[in-house]
Amino acid sequence: MSMPERYHPECPPDAHKVIRPPESEVLATLCVKVEDCEESNGMVNVVKILSLMSKKPLILCSEKMKQLILDNISDSEFSPSFIRIHDDASKASVSYVDGAVGPTMDFYDLSAKGSDCSGFLDLLSKKCLICLNTLSMFTLRSVSTVYPWDKLLANQFLGQYTEAVSQLSEDDVKLLTDVRYGRFDALEVENKSKTAYKFLRLERKLFLQYPTEDD
Repeated sequence: MSMPERYHPECPPDAHKVIRPPESEVLATLCVKVEDCEESNGMVNVVKILSLMSKKPLILCSEKMKQLILDNISDSEFSPSFIRIHDDASKASVSYVDGAVGPTMDFYDLSAKGSDCSGFLDLLSKKCLICLNTLSMFTLRSVSTVYPWDKLLANQFLGQYTEAVSQLSEDDVKLLTDVRYGRFDALEVENKSKTAYKFLRLERKLFLQYPTEDD
């Protein structure tokens, strides 16, 4: 598993945060679609990657993948919940491990290949669930943390993401997956594929610069 380690400075809690109040509020909740094919990457590795997204991620997956995730949790702080899609696919609820089910919410699925993410920032201001795929989850999660403080910068990052992801080939996606799970050296990506490197450079910049609330 080969995501970069974040640097944790020895400073008081919240010392890194912007002092001025946020301009906007994020009301949406992000979730991640985990396909069955992720099992081939090793479930221990998959769980570690998901824990970098959040210590309490919301996950959309099959019952098989749900059980595999739960069976491979070793970090006591990692506590996933799962998304239940309603008969009306535009609605969903959070299903907790203890059996509780959250309220019905509007559901927007941006996980499909080629999904139009241009409205992502507008959705952040709605009380809803937004589903991302594993390829985009770190980049768009980071964009969502920029949005409350600087809409223009968030929009700039979203534009860079949209451009980068639109240029990825199937081979690029495989290469990026190999990098994420430590099967290919990230330092060699630029020599292998300029388009994959463009996506990777943006992802890692945002991943390191804009940590989650977990951090």
